[in-house]
Amino acid sequence: MKKWSDRLIELSKEYLNYTEIRVKSINGEFGFLTIDYKNNIYTISIYNSDKILTFKSVIGIINSGWVVD
Repeated sequence: MKKWSDRLIELSKEYLNYTEIRVKSINGEFGFLTIDYKNNIYTISIYNSDKILTFKSVIGIINSGWVVD
């Protein structure tokens, strides 16, 4: 099973709290993170796709295989 390095996960815990960050998935996808701070909603728009993922927390993003790029 693929897994991100502990260092990258720790960096992601910090940087995924900022909006307009580039992200990548363990499955080879890339995207752009935006955050609605008022409603605590994290949204990843996947590049070259109409697919949009929504999360409630940074840990949820990381547990789904996404980290900062």
